[in-house]
Amino acid sequence: MNGSRVGHGARERLYASTTDTFDSDNDLDYIAIEYALNGERVKLTPAEKIHAAQILANRGFSDKAIGDRVGCSASTVDGWRANGWKPGPAPTPQPRQKRPEPVCGEPRMYRRHLKNGEKCDVCRAANAAADRRYRLTGSQRPA
Repeated sequence: MNGSRVGHGARERLYASTTDTFDSDNDLDYIAIEYALNGERVKLTPAEKIHAAQILANRGFSDKAIGDRVGCSASTVDGWRANGWKPGPAPTPQPRQKRPEPVCGEPRMYRRHLKNGEKCDVCRAANAAADRRYRLTGSQRPA
């Protein structure tokens, strides 16, 4: 059978350096970096990860793809880029906003009434309307 499957076959190989294999000033092992650039599993030092991420970013790879190849998260790659490709503090996660309290006339409030053993016709009608919308459109949100 002549043919090829998706993802198999010749693929461009990325090279980190053409002459050196080690940079003692920056503690970089270019052979390990080259393996990481090509998606092979290898343990990298933080300096090697940053160097490999910078090479991949210059080639147009996404933060997620870079993180997958060098073994870190996309937010870490974004932090390195924002810090001038130097190690720095870990990026702080965005605080989650609290959901507003439900008010009568919302399906959420109907469920709270049921939990507390209360009866509320307004919330019951709102829940029935949201259920109808969900069955008809696949969404509980009003149009």
